[in-house]
Parts: sequence; C-alpha cells; structure tokens
Amino acid sequence: MGNYGTEIQKAIAVQIKAEMAAKDWKQADLVKATGIVNSTLSRYLSAGRDIPLPVFVDICQALGLSIGELVARAQRRLDAKDVL
Repeated sequence: MGNYGTEIQKAIAVQIKAEMAAKDWKQADLVKATGIVNSTLSRYLSAGRDIPLPVFVDICQALGLSIGELVARAQRRLDAKDVL
C-alpha cells in the first residue's frame, strides 16, 4: 500500500473510533452490532489490518453512516492532519 493508502487507512480507523465515541460506544458495542470478532476489530481499529469492504459496510451501517460519509470525514481528518 502506498503512503496515501496507509494514511487514509489510519484516518478511517481513527474516524471509526471517533464515531464510536460520539455514540458513547465501547469496542464491545461495535462487536455486538456487527458480529466482528473482538480481536479482529481491534486490529482494524489500530490500522494493523485492512478492513475488507463488506466488513467496512457493516461498520458504517452499525454507526448509522453511509460509506461515503465515513470516508469523507476520514479524508477531512487526514487533510487537517488530525490523525493520531
């Protein structure tokens, strides 16, 4: 994965965590809503593993966002260099 791919992946993981926080959700809540195994979700949220598209769709649906909106928010975060 090129540099942009790595950076947007990190931004998406950070944005997912931000959306979870906005809903006052813990990781266990997203696990319950999506059926993703906790250890696998942990790797996704640390950007240690790529999120497959079907899983990403499930995460977006669980968070009440469209795919486009989550990616756009992550891109804005990346543009602002707010990825930590």
